[in-house]
Amino acid sequence: MRTENRTFLSIDVVDEIATVTFLKPTWAFAEEWEVDELFEDLRTDTSVKVVVMTGTGDAFCGGAHHSDDPFDAYGYYERSIRLFGGIIEIDKPMVMAVNGKIGGSGLTFAMFGDIVFAERHVMFRDAHVLGGVVSATGPFQWPPSIGLMRAKRYLLTGDEFTADEAKEMGLVSEVVDTGTSLEHASAMAKRLAEIRPAAVQGTKRALNQWLRRAFQDVMATGLSYEFMRFPEEYAARTRAAAAAAAAAQ
Repeated sequence: MRTENRTFLSIDVVDEIATVTFLKPTWAFAEEWEVDELFEDLRTDTSVKVVVMTGTGDAFCGGAHHSDDPFDAYGYYERSIRLFGGIIEIDKPMVMAVNGKIGGSGLTFAMFGDIVFAERHVMFRDAHVLGGVVSATGPFQWPPSIGLMRAKRYLLTGDEFTADEAKEMGLVSEVVDTGTSLEHASAMAKRLAEIRPAAVQGTKRALNQWLRRAFQDVMATGLSYEFMRFPEEYAARTRAAAAAAAAAQ
């Protein structure tokens, strides 16, 4: 695993377990390479058996903030396809320690987890529609876990729900006390690392076939809707912010 020169996330590999910590709630366009490189390394590094992901302080991860990223629909689409499509190809089990505020691509990362520990105080929501934006990852990830009707209930409204409700629905694996998610996730990672990797990774690859079969039909279609129907005022705002940032350099 490449671990140096990072500002958005840190990677610590001990006993064949990679612990990834998001150091900030959101990443800038200039830091996006860290996220892309992380998932590429997780796919290919044979010295890592299990992955743990967590956040810092009161936040897990909120995704990209886009303020330095001029909006380009095709570019956003291609980057998202590459990122999320690559995560599906990671055969190592990923254990999520959701310690705080979560949203955007951070929520997507958490839902790609194979075992998800959420602290009791964490609130969940996919708020895309409330910002006038189409949700792509929610329609792709949520129905296999919680059912189509319940997914519609929350994705069409952007309503918030608790960690306990998320567990009852099947969106997370376990709810744990505040401040203990990393401890629980690390213990689970150690258990998984003790099992023959070929067995665990082959089983995960078979399970992820459900996601692969739906990726083009649901995820890629959703992403095309998301960026083709992006609110123009948001796109204009991101272009203006990126231009101002470039002029200030």
